Amino acid sequence: MRDEVKDVLRGGMFAGLLGYLTVVVLFALLNVVMGRSPFYTPAMFGAVLFYGLEDPAALEITPGPILAYNMVHVLAFVALGVFASWLVTKAEEYPVARFAILFVLIFVAAHIYAALLLFAQPLLAGSAWWQVGVVSLAAALAMGWYLMRQHPALKRQLTDVPLGDEEG
Repeated sequence: MRDEVKDVLRGGMFAGLLGYLTVVVLFALLNVVMGRSPFYTPAMFGAVLFYGLEDPAALEITPGPILAYNMVHVLAFVALGVFASWLVTKAEEYPVARFAILFVLIFVAAHIYAALLLFAQPLLAGSAWWQVGVVSLAAALAMGWYLMRQHPALKRQLTDVPLGDEEG
């Protein structure tokens, strides 16, 4: 396997796992602060996706929904991390690819919110939307921070961009 492919896969795996762990830890903390089990959020989403839960009052926090949801969640984050790692690698080589990164971030965020609205709207209280938004933003920042550490040339290119004509 070529070194670039190995770097993309390795970087994507770590970025994805970092994003996943950020979400897990922050939701566990939010759940505890709100007086719920730290496993409340994955149990709810797992019960909705895999067991057809329709009433949040009927939620039982059991290993099945938690493990099922976390498996899908970690796989999705690793796939997103690998894709982001590949985009960052391409952005280092081809500056126009930076626009693709912005587009993908907006696209993914919109679809996450749309999926939540479609599948879990009856179960989400009004405050859940800001929680999902803040936790998702924290995961994106953690993944972005890691990928920028792995690509110092891109970081330099982005910080050395002239902002306009500097006539004296």
